[in-house]
Amino acid sequence: MIKTRVLVQASSRSWAGGVDICMGMVEDEIAVVRTIRRVLSHFTDLDVVLVAPEFDRGGELDEIVKLIDDERLSLYYGHDASPLNRMIDACSDLADSDYVIRVDGIHFCFDPQASLAMLDIAISEQLDCIKLPDDFPVHFTSEIFRIGALKAINNELTQTEDAKFLVHPKCYFSMNAQRYKVKFLTELPSYSDEYLTECRHLATQIYAIPRQEVNEHRIVSGDRLGFHYELALQHLKPDMKIIDIACADGYGVNIMASHLKEVHGADLDELSVEFAKKNNSAANTDYFVEDITKLSFADESYDAVTSFETLEHVPEHECLSEIKRVLKPGGVLVLSTPQNSIGHIPVNSCHLIEYSLDELLALVNQYFIVVKVIGIKAGIIYDETDPYGTNTVLICVKPNNKD
Repeated sequence: MIKTRVLVQASSRSWAGGVDICMGMVEDEIAVVRTIRRVLSHFTDLDVVLVAPEFDRGGELDEIVKLIDDERLSLYYGHDASPLNRMIDACSDLADSDYVIRVDGIHFCFDPQASLAMLDIAISEQLDCIKLPDDFPVHFTSEIFRIGALKAINNELTQTEDAKFLVHPKCYFSMNAQRYKVKFLTELPSYSDEYLTECRHLATQIYAIPRQEVNEHRIVSGDRLGFHYELALQHLKPDMKIIDIACADGYGVNIMASHLKEVHGADLDELSVEFAKKNNSAANTDYFVEDITKLSFADESYDAVTSFETLEHVPEHECLSEIKRVLKPGGVLVLSTPQNSIGHIPVNSCHLIEYSLDELLALVNQYFIVVKVIGIKAGIIYDETDPYGTNTVLICVKPNNKD
């Protein structure tokens, strides 16, 4: 008989090293507590394991399990940088033919009906993995994995030492579908605007926080924030004068300063700019308090602009027209924004809108020539041949004409 277990993956730290948002509050509960309670209430005949990195042992997650106090819930710690190994070890008593439903701790509004539909398909077709499409809104997602398949890809990754897939094994399956039995759920769930609005309201507290902190605890193989700057540098030239808009504490400015002639940072938050000036200020850098929709800089001031996870927060046309104005003709824009196939009411309450790939391209093409589209699947993983993902990075150029 095939067995199934639910794994809720959580950590007190983000991949960048700061406090993970799953530890934030959703109304009167910690987000991961709300997620676990949702799992327990919908999967009443399944065991549930809260799976966390070793560095969390003895911390707040211990107290969470005691607080919930359900005999079906247990706790596993291990493998700080490898959620894949955590999943395997947390299911060491299961057979290779058994399955796990994997839920992210921050996904307190994950869709249990979609999870069960995928589980039924996985068992009936003996799949290695089934998941929702890459651009489906992440807060509603989960994945189904066969235990033996998780072990198989772990053996392969041990040979390649490709750590990024240890963070997100779902991407390894989908990018190697010719060797594994992988499917995307095709009969997709739909949600009313009322339900989307309800989820957005619930998420208000956890997203009402400063931009993600990056510190000495950062684990590179999962840190998307730092990866955005690495991607940008592949398309920038050393002699460029560049500005990073929405620079926060200057982390990205500091990365780019060692590669480029002159790097400026701009952010609406005065405290962030003050911090950046004190802590991330090299000789070729400067920082400014700026509103991206009303920049104070002269026309054609910069050779390049970077702006990551910004467009979803601001009026899009004012933002893009200002970036175009301060860029020199032929100048480069590198931007990122969440990719969401139904993002007109995003769960992230700090976002005005999240764009599908088609919506984003239609918008940005009004101002720039898009020369490359990168669809980040998860973490730092992308496929050059597939632009769909949870996050979109665009490499753009300002036209040389004055239109």
